[in-house]
Amino acid sequence: MLAKVAARRRERKGPAGSGSLEQRLRLASGLVLVAFVLLHFLNHALGNISFGAMQAGQDFRYMIWHSTAGTGLLYGALAIHAGLALWKTARRGTLIMPKWEALQLFLGLSIPFLLIRHIMNTRGAEVAFATYVDYRHVLSGLWPDNALLQSVLLLIVWIHGMIGLHYWLRLYDWYRSWQPAFLVLAGAIPLLALTGWISAARRLHLVDEDKSNFKPGEQEALAEFASVANGIVYGLIGLCLAFIAGRKLWKRYGGRISIAFAGERAVRSPPGPTLLEIGRMNRVPMMSVCGGRGRCSTCRTMILEGGETLDPPSAAEQSVLKRIHAGENVRLACQVRPRADLLVRPLILPGKPLPAAAFHDRYRWGVERQIGVMFIDMRGFTRLTESRLAFDVVFILNRYIDGVVKAIRADGGMVDKVMGDGVMALYGVNTNYRSGLRQALSTIVRLAKEIEAINQELEGHLGEPLRIGIGLHGGPSILGRIGLDGRGGVESGLTALGDVVNVASRLENATKDNEALAIVSNEVLEAAGIAAEEIGEVRELAVRGRSAPLKVFAIHDVAGLETSLGSARRERSGGSAA
Repeated sequence: MLAKVAARRRERKGPAGSGSLEQRLRLASGLVLVAFVLLHFLNHALGNISFGAMQAGQDFRYMIWHSTAGTGLLYGALAIHAGLALWKTARRGTLIMPKWEALQLFLGLSIPFLLIRHIMNTRGAEVAFATYVDYRHVLSGLWPDNALLQSVLLLIVWIHGMIGLHYWLRLYDWYRSWQPAFLVLAGAIPLLALTGWISAARRLHLVDEDKSNFKPGEQEALAEFASVANGIVYGLIGLCLAFIAGRKLWKRYGGRISIAFAGERAVRSPPGPTLLEIGRMNRVPMMSVCGGRGRCSTCRTMILEGGETLDPPSAAEQSVLKRIHAGENVRLACQVRPRADLLVRPLILPGKPLPAAAFHDRYRWGVERQIGVMFIDMRGFTRLTESRLAFDVVFILNRYIDGVVKAIRADGGMVDKVMGDGVMALYGVNTNYRSGLRQALSTIVRLAKEIEAINQELEGHLGEPLRIGIGLHGGPSILGRIGLDGRGGVESGLTALGDVVNVASRLENATKDNEALAIVSNEVLEAAGIAAEEIGEVRELAVRGRSAPLKVFAIHDVAGLETSLGSARRERSGGSAA
């Protein structure tokens, strides 16, 4: 049971690093604010139904966000998120950044100008004057004079939040398949919210039922409070920008350090900015898929000289470096803040600009996930070719490859590559790990029957029946596109890298000595939930590169495996029905 839970956790594994404490706090507070905004917008959308539905929705929201816990969570998240955003802005060594990052920053800095007044007229009125704030009161204050500003605020807040969500979720391997649905929702929700509150406000206004609950002088007092709060907020923003400008002046007139990029040039910079920011300021090509958040490793850089002057990696950076098995002198450029001269070499260079589709393809940068890897190889291929015409060999080989590929795809596998008479296949790329491994085991049964069919079909052309060897192993692997990037209209297919691939290949090779149809690791059978003792003979196999022997099962006949898979399917169907 514990092994199954651990396997499910591994399947849900996301990006390489979880970020620093500051990043996690900013993310967590941002998610709280997105949850508040989502409920608020859905409440607005109820205006498309009726004013009564809107008020009922507000009563429900008040139960959550006007409770003691809800109020503390909401305003705590707002303070943390705004404070950390200002802190991050102040620490920027440059305002040169990708367009999406600049848009998110600009929208975030624009929000207080419109939001503070809205907060003052709602929650502020309740606290300061015990004003009864229902939807009639809110809509009466917005329509028609403030309708445009409120609509702009709604869109700014939503777009700012969606950019942040997108560039967080895009590092998870499941996100791509759900992205179209999320995109539709991201467009539909603000549209429904806008039409909802505007239609409700117009109806109230047309029938002369709009009503403000403010007493004389209260709205003016709240406007003064809003002006003071806006002054404080934008004073802090001004200090951040002044701090950045001061750094610019220090860079020009104060002490500077030298950062030499091997293969590029040496640049001068003041201490303070990250290595990635220094590269951006000086137009040195450097990769950063996650936007400098320490959640990927595309900005990894080798420190050739001066590494002893750097602070040691933080826990978040160390986590990423450990995942990619980086050497001691490799660091993440987005996390390093040089204080002395350095000689560095970025390890991933962007080169020519990639097509937009390739840049947003997570497999272009590598994804780690649990998959099954299968190798299939024809036995005695050399003997087959010795006494036959080349045309006959090609015909037999094509029939064999067609049959193998058909069997792999029938069970949901993905053909990684064809190498002469050998085929490598991946399972679990588009499904979860457990299902992928069961598909791979089903392919072994299907391949045995396919080879039997080929032997019957080509009986007159073959001196002896075709035989194959299959190796199957599973575990964490790196999935990526290696090579062609699509600039010339051709892009490399998906491939897998890592120890799992090496072990699967060696299991396939071991079928020769064990005279087996297939050799499957015990790890695969356990993760797939298949009774191992029923399908083959247990063996202890020494695998090069591993200190301990690997427990495997040699399959000579697929009858037991077919029975076990059928039982697993019936058990699953019964569980689903129950």
